[in-house]
Amino acid sequence: MTDDLHYQDQRPLNDVPAYTTGLQFRVGEARVYVALSATELAVYLEGDLAVHYDLEGRWVKTADPGQFWRRSLSGAVLHTRKLSAEEGGGLARMVVPGNEGNAILAAANGPVRQAYEALCGGTAAIELGRPNTETAREKIIPALALAAGFDSLIAARDAEQFRAIYGRVAVLPPDQYNALVLQATEGCAYAGCTFCELYRGVAFRRKSVEEFRQHLRAAVNFHGESLRARRSIFLGEANALTQPVSMLKDIFRVLNEQFELPVPETPSAAVPASWWLGSKTRFDGVSSFMDAFTNVNRTSRDYFDLRHAGLRRVYIGMESGDAGLLKWLKKPATAESMIHCVQMLKESDILVGVIVLLGAGGKQYAEAHVRETTRVLNELPLARNDYIYFSPLHVFPGSQYNVQAMTDSITTLTRDERQQQEQKLRLALRFDPRRDKPHLAHYELETFIY
Repeated sequence: MTDDLHYQDQRPLNDVPAYTTGLQFRVGEARVYVALSATELAVYLEGDLAVHYDLEGRWVKTADPGQFWRRSLSGAVLHTRKLSAEEGGGLARMVVPGNEGNAILAAANGPVRQAYEALCGGTAAIELGRPNTETAREKIIPALALAAGFDSLIAARDAEQFRAIYGRVAVLPPDQYNALVLQATEGCAYAGCTFCELYRGVAFRRKSVEEFRQHLRAAVNFHGESLRARRSIFLGEANALTQPVSMLKDIFRVLNEQFELPVPETPSAAVPASWWLGSKTRFDGVSSFMDAFTNVNRTSRDYFDLRHAGLRRVYIGMESGDAGLLKWLKKPATAESMIHCVQMLKESDILVGVIVLLGAGGKQYAEAHVRETTRVLNELPLARNDYIYFSPLHVFPGSQYNVQAMTDSITTLTRDERQQQEQKLRLALRFDPRRDKPHLAHYELETFIY
C-alpha cells in the first residue's frame, strides 16, 4: 500500500486524466510525484506545493495553498495571493523585484534538482508509476533533466533570447494571456491617447512580409515544445489590423503556411480543445487589437475575408462612450464609429472584445462616462463568446494624463469609487436574449506579464 499524493486534496495524482505519465517516489522521507501531460511537466511535493514547467524545461509557476508565483518569458515574476476575510477578500497581485524573482526560482529549482538526482542516482524509492514504472521513468527523466537544469543563469539567457525576438510584449487581453504572440507591427499607429504609456517612445513600424516570416520562425524556435500549451495566436502590437487589407492577407498567408487555423461555421461555436491542445501547429484562431477610427472605409467583405483566413477575435479600446471624455483623453473615436466598427465585425462573424476604462476623467466626467458608455454598450450587437472588459485607469507618474489632470483640476476616483463605477456599468447593461450575453470581466494592466 502507498499513501498517494493528491491533487489539491481531491483525487490522487495518479488518477488525474490529463497526466498520462506519472511517477511517485520518495527522496529520503519526502514523497514526490512527477507528472507529464501534453502541455507541461509538474512536480508535486508534500505540503501541497507544486512546481510547473513547460515542455522546454522553463519554470512557469510555483503554487502552494493561498498563493502562487508565475514567471514570464521576459523573466519577470508575478506573485498572486488570496486575501483573507479581514483583508477584504479577493486577490492581491504584485510583480516582484528581480532579485526576489531569482530567489523564488532557486527555491523551486532546489527540490526539483534533488528529485532528479535521486531518480538518476538510484536513491529514489519508487512507489508507483503510470502507465507503469518503467515507461514512466523513460519518459519523465529527460523532461525532469531539463527542468532541473533551469537555474538562474539559464533563465537569464532564456529571457535575453526572448527580448531579442520580441523586444517586449506590452499588454494582452486577459483571455489571450496563453496566446502565441507574433508581432506584425511595432508600437502604436496613433500613440496620442493621454492615458496610455505602453508604447510611448516606440516608433510605429510595419514589418515587411519577409521580416514577419523570419520573426515567426524565430518565435517558433524559441517556444519549441511549449507551443503545445498555447491556445491561440495574437497578432501584435497595439493595432496590427490598421495595415492595408492586402498586406494583412499576406500576413495571414504566412500564418497559414506555418499553422493550422480552423474556420468554424459560427464564432460562437467554440473550437474544441481536442483540436489544439498538445499540438505545436494547431491554434483556435488569430486575435488582435484594433481601433475604431482607422481604416474607416473597410467593408464587411474585407473582414469576412480575414475571418476565413483565420481572424477569430478583435479587441477594441472603446474607453468611453462620452464624446466629451474621449476628446479630453485625446482619443479620436466617436460612439458612432465604435458602433459601426463592431457592427461590421459581427456581420463578418468575428468575435469582439470591448475595453472600457474605469475612473477616466475622474469625478468631473464620471456621470456622463457611465451614462454614455452604457448607452453605447447596449447598442452594440454583442453576443455569446464576446467580451466586455472593465479596466481600471492606471496613471503613470509624469504621464500626459497626470499632467493634464493636474492642469484641469480633475478629482481622481478612489479605488472604491472605481469599483462602484464598474458596478453601475454592469447593472445598466441590457442584452438581447436571442444572442445570449457576452462575458463581463475585469482587466488590470499593471500586473500583466507574458
